[in-house]
Parts: sequence; structure tokens; C-alpha cells
Amino acid sequence: MQNKTAIITGSGMGYKEGGPSIGGSIAMRLSKDGYNIVVVDLYETGQKTVELIKTKGGEAIFVQADVTKNNDVELIIKTTKETFGGLHCLVNAVARYSPGMMKNIVEISDEEWNTTLEVNLNGYFKMAKYAIPFILESGGGTVINISSIESLVALSNFGVYSVSKAAIDALTRSIAVDFSPNIRANSVLPGFVKIANSENDRSPEELQKWYAGIAQGYPMKRVCEPDEIANVVSFLAGKESSYINGQAIVVDGGKLVCDQHTF
Repeated sequence: MQNKTAIITGSGMGYKEGGPSIGGSIAMRLSKDGYNIVVVDLYETGQKTVELIKTKGGEAIFVQADVTKNNDVELIIKTTKETFGGLHCLVNAVARYSPGMMKNIVEISDEEWNTTLEVNLNGYFKMAKYAIPFILESGGGTVINISSIESLVALSNFGVYSVSKAAIDALTRSIAVDFSPNIRANSVLPGFVKIANSENDRSPEELQKWYAGIAQGYPMKRVCEPDEIANVVSFLAGKESSYINGQAIVVDGGKLVCDQHTF
């Protein structure tokens, strides 16, 4: 992977003292694989990811940007080109959560609906739109979009999230069809993942009880760690997955195939 470069959006560490995040874990794993890393995040926590990568001997820069704004996206590509010269992998991992999203489609406000789609879908579209020509110019590569199992099932009173994630999977398939063989595109669909931004203000004891309760709904009887998502992204970015294209890879410990019916 020498001299290859990856952009990962939403790759700042979690807001609680730089705790675990999916994007941050992906950035560190791809750095371990040998990529130069461009950490993109709306918040300064992206600098923490860069520091962790450099501590382990990797090369990384932080671009603080809003992926819903064309000028910011253009800046990300421009900075990547000036710093590393090429681009070989784009990972869209940014996601929006807010209490206002947690409503059905009748109750949710137009503002919440539109803002969520602007981040969770249009942010992916804009990054792909501006990154793909650069990847082609660099000799080809991969686009990996972080979706969710909620694209395949519906969580009660969380409709806009499911819609945004289903659209991400459709976007991924379109990229795969339109830009192969030079670019492969796949999406990764996690179930619940143990990230800092989900902890809220729970105490360690409350967190342990909360995680244990969630784990009971998963055949693995534990919750997913961010590194387990990063490992799948690493595989999809590498040569070992060279014939996997346009797929939605579920990483949920068997949640979707588990019938919890009791007799």
C-alpha cells in the first residue's frame, strides 16, 4: 500500500476524551495497512485521530470540513492532492444523530428530515462526486460507504435514518455500476457498535448494564467493537476483495438472521 492515500469522513474520535468511533478506527486500520490518511471531520476531534496515527508511525493530516458544503468538499480534495498527490480509497463514515430524528414520518419536522438526508446521503454523494475523478486520475481504487442494518429493517420511530441508509446502499450500487472496473464500491452495514458518541451521560455501571441488554438481542451475545467494522473496511479496500463489487456487507453478529421467537 506504499504511497496510497485514503480519505475517511467522520473520522474524528468520539467526543468523550477522544473515545472510540467507527471512522476513527477505520482511519487507524487503513494507516496500519500502509495508507496515507486524510482525516475529515466537522469537529476538532479529527486532530486526535491524526495524533494516534502518527504515534504509531503513520502519515495523516486533518481537514476540518462540512461534507454538505461543496466548497469544503473541494478543499478536502485540493488538500489531499497537494499533500499526498493521489487518492486511492474514499470511506464515507460520517453520520448524523439527533433527538429530533427519533420520530415517525408524520411527527418528524421537515427541517430534521432534510438536515439528516443532507448529511447522511448528500454528504456521501458530494464526497463521491468530487473524489471519484481524483481516484480515476490516480489509477483507480475503492469507495466504501458506511451504511447500517437499518437500511434493511425498520427501527420504530427512526424512519429518516432508515431511509438515509437505504439510499446510501443504492448510491453504492450506482457507483459500482458506473465506474467499474477502475473503481469498486461497496457498503458496510453495521448493527449496534460500541462508540463513545452513544454513551451520553451514562455511568460506567449504567453503560455495562445497557450494553449487556443490547447484547441479548445478538447471537454473539456481545456488542460490536469499532475495530471489527474497520477490519471489514480494510478487506474491502484491499486486493483480497478484488471481485467484490456493489455489495452491502452486513456486519451485525447474526442479528438480522436471528429469529428470537420463543415457544
